[in-house]
Amino acid sequence: MLAVCFALLLAQSLVSADDTSYNYFDFVRQWSPNSCYKSSRPCKALPAEINYWTIHGLWPSKDATHYPADCAGSSCHFNTTTIPDLLDEMHLRWPTDYSGGDTKFWSHEYCKHGTCCTDILPDIHHYFSAALKLNRQLDVDKALQSAGILPSLDKPYTFEQLNSAMKESFGVSQATYWCRYIKASNGESKQLVFQISVCITKDPNSLQPRDCPVAKGHSCDYHHSFYLLPFSVLENEIFES
Repeated sequence: MLAVCFALLLAQSLVSADDTSYNYFDFVRQWSPNSCYKSSRPCKALPAEINYWTIHGLWPSKDATHYPADCAGSSCHFNTTTIPDLLDEMHLRWPTDYSGGDTKFWSHEYCKHGTCCTDILPDIHHYFSAALKLNRQLDVDKALQSAGILPSLDKPYTFEQLNSAMKESFGVSQATYWCRYIKASNGESKQLVFQISVCITKDPNSLQPRDCPVAKGHSCDYHHSFYLLPFSVLENEIFES
């Protein structure tokens, strides 16, 4: 998982501490097999019924490489008692394969990112409710399935196919992807897309998909194919309890 963290750091960097401005949201979903398989850090096993793209976060972003973070500082206190009506859906759609459990993950996401968009999403409930609504509206699993991009051990896909799926389903010409690489049994390197961001307008009345800005540097090689591994690859992985 350290490789995953480094890829994220390469994709974006913090703005200065006193700059809390942002221009849009990154709505990031993740594919656990591609982030956990042969990872340097063992993942936490997800429940068996979770075999789909899950939410990572809703991140206010300034541009392709900068974003505000931890805007409430040490005064941020996350409590699930404010979102009892959302918890069932969150455990299913926003679980974590990191150690520490779902609640710790949600606290991290809200304190790091949610506190920086209170002009649009003023509290914990608004923040998580908005992300869950976007997840229902922007169904990544359905988008990829409609484009014929299905989990497979040995079938490669092109970024042209992935871009076409984003355009066809969400109306965007530019999404953001995160990749990592593994060594296949034949010694060749396989590129895995483990996260997809559909960018979202900064609109208090209606959050809608929009094109993401083009990143100057990214973790994916768009000239080479990628793989979407099936959840079955995790069956023999060693997970944290």
